[in-house]
Amino acid sequence: MLQEPAPSPYDLHFSFLGLPVRIAWGFWLVAAVLGWNWSASVDSLGSLDTVSSPGAPMLLLVWIAGMLVSILVHELGHSLAMRRYGINSRIVLYHFGGLAIPDSFGAWNGARQRRVGAREQVIISAAGPAFQLLLALVVWLVGLQFQVRMDLNDWINRIAGTSIGAEDFPNSIVIYAIFDAIIYPSTVWAILNLAPILPLDGGQILRNGLMMTKVQEPTRVAHIVSIGVGALIGIYFIQNGQPFGIMFLLFAANNWQALQYGSTGY
Repeated sequence: MLQEPAPSPYDLHFSFLGLPVRIAWGFWLVAAVLGWNWSASVDSLGSLDTVSSPGAPMLLLVWIAGMLVSILVHELGHSLAMRRYGINSRIVLYHFGGLAIPDSFGAWNGARQRRVGAREQVIISAAGPAFQLLLALVVWLVGLQFQVRMDLNDWINRIAGTSIGAEDFPNSIVIYAIFDAIIYPSTVWAILNLAPILPLDGGQILRNGLMMTKVQEPTRVAHIVSIGVGALIGIYFIQNGQPFGIMFLLFAANNWQALQYGSTGY
């Protein structure tokens, strides 16, 4: 399910910290879809006399930029951890988020120079969410220094679909939006990625952790846990009007299929 998309002439290519990066066109589309409700919600504060807004379309661009930074930092964490173990990699951002893809020769070279076992795989998997949460923390601390409103209640209200208050907002909502567009997706994306569901980072951590404890058939156990947790999270989000809950149901279905066919999976 989480596979690198085919190259397209519309892809954006660049290098970041010595790592090749490709942004597939689908990334921009899905980021816009996910951010439209956010931009409309933040723009609604512009109807208040004390707060000005450039409009939902401009705020949507702020959201997309925040998503780009957040997911790039997530994949950067994986890639730098791979580099620590002698593995070359490249980063692809696409409609499902991002991938840090090891280079085949680099992976072989890393395995030859330094053993990459279950413990190292746990570190590589955990590095992505860790970098993302660290990004959120740093941006939050900067916001505190400049007295920018960053209220967790705003996030809860947005998820619940209720209105956001306007107390203590700056004169322009753009300042709030810049900080929120990085902190909000970085925190939520990292936490969801740590769910014990293959092929998410949390599922990889679970499977490799089970390998370290010498549990029999660790991949099979990881698939079973992934089915249960994926189904529960998917149902929860769908019942609360969040359509991306379908993605977690698909994860559960894919793990069920892998379990039936005895796949070593992901």
